[in-house]
Formats: sequence, C-alpha cells, structure tokens
Amino acid sequence: MKGEDIFKYRKTVRQYLPDVVSDEDVEKILDAALAAPLAAGDDKTTHITVVKPGEIMEKIRAACQLTRKNGEKMDPLYGASTMFFVSSTDLSEDCIEFCNAGCVIENILLQATALDLGSTYIWGCLKKLKKNPEAVALLNIPEGYEIMSAAVVGYPAEPLSERVGDRERISHNIIK
Repeated sequence: MKGEDIFKYRKTVRQYLPDVVSDEDVEKILDAALAAPLAAGDDKTTHITVVKPGEIMEKIRAACQLTRKNGEKMDPLYGASTMFFVSSTDLSEDCIEFCNAGCVIENILLQATALDLGSTYIWGCLKKLKKNPEAVALLNIPEGYEIMSAAVVGYPAEPLSERVGDRERISHNIIK
C-alpha cells in the first residue's frame, strides 16, 4: 500500500492473529521509526526498544494486563506479536519529548499499514507497566530514559479495510 491509501487504511486494530511479524518487516518498521522528525538535538535523547515474540513479550503483556470494572482481565496489547517502545531522557520543561514520541509512533503505525499489518498506539497500560520495575528492566532501556509511549504491530484478525465517511469524524474548520 502506498501514498494516500495508507491514511485511508490506517486504523486501530484490537484483535490480532498469532502469526509472527517477519524480521524483514520489523526492520522496515524500525527504519520508519528512526526516520521520524524530532525536535532539534533530541535524536540523542530518544531511544526505541523493539520486543519480538517470546518470553519477554509475554512478561510485558502480563505486566500491562488490565482488569475491567467487572473483574474481567483484558490484554491491552490485543494479542499483537511485536511491540515498539519509545523512551526519552533529559525531559524538557515543555515536554517536547512526548511530541517526539508521537512522531516516532506515527511512523511505526503508517509503515505497519503500508505492509498490510495492523497496529495499535499503546498508552493507557504503560502507567501500570512503569510501576513494575522487574518488567521494565526486561526492556533493557538505557539508564535515565523513561518510557513515553508504545505501539504494537501484528497481523490483524480481519484484513485492513478502507475507512469511509471520516470527513466528519473530527470537528474542523478552514479559515481564509
């Protein structure tokens, strides 16, 4: 998938097949993440960690697991096989590092879509993960870095389909 079609097909996937994303596709997604625009100089204070399927991924999944109000357990990674974390150090007064992480994550999501993979921006469960030092240590994030955001990628349970009618989804105006 190329060009404008990526934007039409990019959506949050909440159910993934157990299939493993190929090393080649992971590398393509990582290359896209590394190409993200960052605020001046922040390329030295931004770090990306990729977690592939295996024991560590399952420990991260368990550490992120949420419990709904009804007591039901929920996998906030939706069964995805691969996870990308964006971390930063030297947080600035204006917290531009969160914007940088957003740019990196967006490149990950768009490249995944270009490869016909599903993706999900991960945010809510990271607070729970950060409270688990043993799980965070498994990520081997450089000292002094803090997880800003994450994304999961995998094969969607249902093929990506074009979004229709999104023009009215978000309030907007154009000023002349």
